[in-house]
Amino acid sequence: MKRNLCFNIIRKIAIAFVCCLPLSSFAQTNPWELIRHQPATNAFHITENGNMLIADFLFEKNGGIYISIDKGLQWKKTGAADYNYNIFLEGNDYIFAGGDGTHIARSADDGVNWEILSYASAVEDVLGENTEYAVCYAMTFHNDKLFVGDFSGGGIVYSEDNGETWNKTDIASITFTVEGKEMVENFYNLVSFNGELYAYGVYFVFKYLPETNSWEVVRNDSNFMAVSAIYQDKLCTGRSVMNDGTHIPFIVTFDENGEWGELPRPENTVDNNIRSMYATDEYLFIGMQMTGLYYTDNAGEDWYDLNDGIPYYTGTYFTPMKFQSDDEYIYLAAYEPPFATTQ
Repeated sequence: MKRNLCFNIIRKIAIAFVCCLPLSSFAQTNPWELIRHQPATNAFHITENGNMLIADFLFEKNGGIYISIDKGLQWKKTGAADYNYNIFLEGNDYIFAGGDGTHIARSADDGVNWEILSYASAVEDVLGENTEYAVCYAMTFHNDKLFVGDFSGGGIVYSEDNGETWNKTDIASITFTVEGKEMVENFYNLVSFNGELYAYGVYFVFKYLPETNSWEVVRNDSNFMAVSAIYQDKLCTGRSVMNDGTHIPFIVTFDENGEWGELPRPENTVDNNIRSMYATDEYLFIGMQMTGLYYTDNAGEDWYDLNDGIPYYTGTYFTPMKFQSDDEYIYLAAYEPPFATTQ
């Protein structure tokens, strides 16, 4: 992205106002412009060609996928089947959307038209009749394979043909015992970093061992490391769960030498519930449900808030979900359920 342009204006998808000021003025005033009030915005993506995609999380599972081809001025619902889609991923000339019930939507024309695929065949022997309740939050490419992490105990599966067929990875290596009962880890995040594939679950962080198609535990304190970004050559992860306290690492880092560390937190902040994270070459953006939006340009030594102009960023139902950018704007998609009374 072009740094001299993208920070002139910030946009937000759900509850937003516009900032016409250079980056040096962000700490003083940060108005945002609303470009779409989409009920329960859940996932957001800007394609390489500039189309915008939104998926929402509705309990009736009838939200589908919406598209804008004019930078958010106009939107229309696509023909993608109605599921709750949680994540978009672009690669291998396709755009993928991971949804409920093992459904993966795939588009070959920049999000205009969609077909529905499924990884059910790779998890039904584990999930059985619960296959229809499977949920995909984690999806990434690694060594030209499409990996999906299931949040409902289906394990981690992969496709070598862009979702047409699926293979399972070893289940035993991601199975553990809780109160005498065996369970398969629930996955929120998959990241390909420095030639390795890492899977972040509710409890553990795993590294993929391709020679045995299995997983190795590298941390046992994940506690919902659900969001991540590669910033200044480090893999940064945040915990998307209520967990206040300065004794908890704010942002966990992992570098190319295999060393773990952490970034400092904003001053006077005890909130560790980071729900969105995004990085450019110079800047790291984070969004927290109760504390709001911040960015840093020096690896957390200084944090600057981006909350000015957002009317209820500390509301219980306001959840920043996804930062994205194009050549002109920074965008933020935020979740607000249909029953919310905060507007």
